[in-house]
Amino acid sequence: MSYAQEDALNITRKELITQAIDNSHSLKIKRNEVSASQLDRQRALYTYIPKVGVKAGYAHLLNDLTITRDISSEKNSLLHGLDQSKQQSLSNLANSGMPPEMIAIGTPLIEGVYNNVSGLVNQVPNNASITLEDNNLWFYDAYVEMVIFSGLQAPTYAKAAASKAEAQMAMVEKEEHEIMIEVLDYYDKIAVVNQSLKVLEESQKRLDKQKEFGFKAKEVGLATEYDLNKIKIAEKDIKAKRIELESSKRLVIQKLHQLTGIDKEKLAQINPNLELWMVDDNEINLQNRSELKALGSSIEALEYKHKAEQYGALPKAKAFAHVMQGGSSLTNVDPIPFVGVGMQWEIFDGLQRKREVQKSALQVESMKEKRAYAEELISLEFEKKKMEWEVSTQLVTVAEEKVADAKQGLRIKSEEVKNGLADIPELLKEISDYEMLQLDYIQKIASQRHEAVAFLNAMGALTIEHIQN
Repeated sequence: MSYAQEDALNITRKELITQAIDNSHSLKIKRNEVSASQLDRQRALYTYIPKVGVKAGYAHLLNDLTITRDISSEKNSLLHGLDQSKQQSLSNLANSGMPPEMIAIGTPLIEGVYNNVSGLVNQVPNNASITLEDNNLWFYDAYVEMVIFSGLQAPTYAKAAASKAEAQMAMVEKEEHEIMIEVLDYYDKIAVVNQSLKVLEESQKRLDKQKEFGFKAKEVGLATEYDLNKIKIAEKDIKAKRIELESSKRLVIQKLHQLTGIDKEKLAQINPNLELWMVDDNEINLQNRSELKALGSSIEALEYKHKAEQYGALPKAKAFAHVMQGGSSLTNVDPIPFVGVGMQWEIFDGLQRKREVQKSALQVESMKEKRAYAEELISLEFEKKKMEWEVSTQLVTVAEEKVADAKQGLRIKSEEVKNGLADIPELLKEISDYEMLQLDYIQKIASQRHEAVAFLNAMGALTIEHIQN
């Protein structure tokens, strides 16, 4: 035996299951989804990590900046004030007690001054404008912001994400169990094929003996060509069954290769045993079923989500620090540092939050109903799988007894043929019946093993440690 063949023979059911789980594309996708939910949890907690950033801007004005203002009202007010001031000055001069000659000289002087000033004011346009040739503007804002109170939403959403990841992990476990069952079934099918081929080999040996006996019996007139032809037909039946079994084995090996990635040549060398699988029903733990664990974690996730929706009514606060500076080609503003605390409190949001809270509460109730319904179905499935395993175990015993009886019948019929009390076709029928019962016995053991695995899964105790090699 080569080393490769020896390694193949040493491949156990547990090793195949482990390889299939590691090789499953579907499981890898689901594990990535679990990792994504775990990242969601971290992202929620990252809410409290300070954010540091810089905002900056630059603008170039395509035209000069012109500022225009209507000053007509100010100009009219000034002219009115000048006129009043002139009248007051003339009145003061007239009442000053100065000689008339001096008053006559001062009056035109005062009027001239005020008239000149008023003339200058009137020359000013009603719309005043100023043009700034300062086309390049810039600014920056360096800041640090940190949430100091999220209204309890961040930690609650983090817990919801963690529970969601646990629910997804439970579904990963469920798919692992499905892979375990599938691999075990295919592994046992190899055992069924191998043992069935051995049964056919034994039947062929019996036919060879009968053929030899038939030729000798024909020579002395105790057998006919018809009897020998019946033996040929029986041989063809065995050949057809062998072809079907070998074809079935190739398909099984192809499927195991797909599941595990192990070379088909190596899988073809596997020669597993096929024995009864006894189950200890004291290990019942229905709450350990993947479906219930997934639903339980989903309920927790929705409850946390419901709380987070309720916490939306609480205020949120953050601390911040900024350094701002700006300027232009001709102007520069010194940096302005400042720190502070901001708060946001949405007191009324048009009842949107209330509807979200009500919706999340309904989701929690619905998930609880799903879990209650699942518990009922799982309890029923457990009883069903237990009964099927017990029945399949009893059927193996019956099949074994039938094989023993058929073997005894075959021995008796062989003696009768030798003694001339029965003919060859009758013996061929006994050989065929014995062969059929042997094959049925092998199938019954395989079915019992399948039911045992299904029973373990139904009772929440299916693990690699429970796998029997």
